This record gives sequence, C-alpha cells and structure tokens, in this order.
Amino acid sequence: MSDIVQFLNAPPILANLDQIRAALDTTQEVHPIYNPDKDMSPSAYKLKYRSAAVLIPIWRSPEDDQLNVLVTKRALHMRNHPGQISFPGGKHDPDDASIQYTALRETLEEVGLAPDCFDLIGELGEYCTISGYCIKPIVAEMTRFSEMSLCEDEVKSVHWVPLDYLLDPSNYQFKTKQLGTVARGYFEINYQGIRIWGVTAGILYGLYQTLSNHIR
Repeated sequence: MSDIVQFLNAPPILANLDQIRAALDTTQEVHPIYNPDKDMSPSAYKLKYRSAAVLIPIWRSPEDDQLNVLVTKRALHMRNHPGQISFPGGKHDPDDASIQYTALRETLEEVGLAPDCFDLIGELGEYCTISGYCIKPIVAEMTRFSEMSLCEDEVKSVHWVPLDYLLDPSNYQFKTKQLGTVARGYFEINYQGIRIWGVTAGILYGLYQTLSNHIR
C-alpha cells in the first residue's frame, strides 16, 4: 500500500485544459489504472471482463475560468449501485463504432448532452472492477453548455465538482472494510454533501496519476 500512502501525501495539481490535453496526447503506452482492491482480493478479480466506457466531461466556467467536472447520481431504484455518484457511461454494445462512441452515446442517453457538445481530449487506462467490467475513461471538454434532460430511469441528479478539488489528494481517503473473510479497499471523496467513492473515485485517482507524470 506504499503507493496509496504516497498518493495521499502528494501535492495538488493545478491544471488547465491545454496541460490536460498535452498530458493525454502521448504515444506512450497507456497502462491500466491501479486498483488497490485487486491487490487486497485477487481471487475476486479472476473474471471474464466486458468492455465499458465513461465520459469525464470538463466545463470551463466563463465567469471565473474554473474547470468543473460533471458527475451523476444514479437513480435510487436501480438494481446495481443505486444512489451512487458516477460518470455518465455504460457497457460497450457490439453495434458501437468505438469505445469513444460508447461513452458519448451513454452520455446522450443519461443526461441529454449530444456528442457535438464535446471535444474529446484523450483517454486514461482501463479501470477493471469487481463487477466484471474494464472501463475506459474518455476525457472531454464540454465546449457548448446545453440544457440537460435527465433519464429518470437511470439518473436522479447531476453535480459539478471543481477539477482542482478532485486533483488534490488531501481530499481523498482510502477506506477498508471486511466482508466476511475478505478485506476490501476503496477511495472516497466528499464534496458538499455528495460522496464519490469506489470506481468513480478510483478513476479520478487514475486521472491524477496520469497528469502528475506530465504536470509538475
């Protein structure tokens, strides 16, 4: 867990869109995002994984130039992960032209934001989950602010979180819990009454790690 301790004590990153674009525009091999839970419970991750994608939408406020990240709160009646904070996204369908298309299609379905609202900036490595998905995070600038139309079957609400807050490791906690004989671990971020944890917080950890390799 030395990587976790090092991260939690790391300095914050202040990044603009040009720096993020430069950090993600690389020909170097993209490595999977480290999931510490997999180290804690390796047998639980011996799965046949399916592909999925999420969009990380970033909006630059014209009032103060602050960068904000869009997250959704899942509908409370959903069978899987009700009420959790997530990025718009879902599983890759065979008819999807690409994994980027998956992220954009799901964003349109969930919050009503069309693909032409976004400029794709780049991608992170996959984040593999205990539920059997390897998720590809797609980072995008929201270039046109459009009124959202939420799919009530999937989304209860949407929230904007400052990117600076999400790139400050002092706002993260790493928590563990015991499920029977198995120890589990996950990141957690709390911001103005919303709890970002599990997969979503893990992907944000991966975003920090990627940017930290390029932004000093």
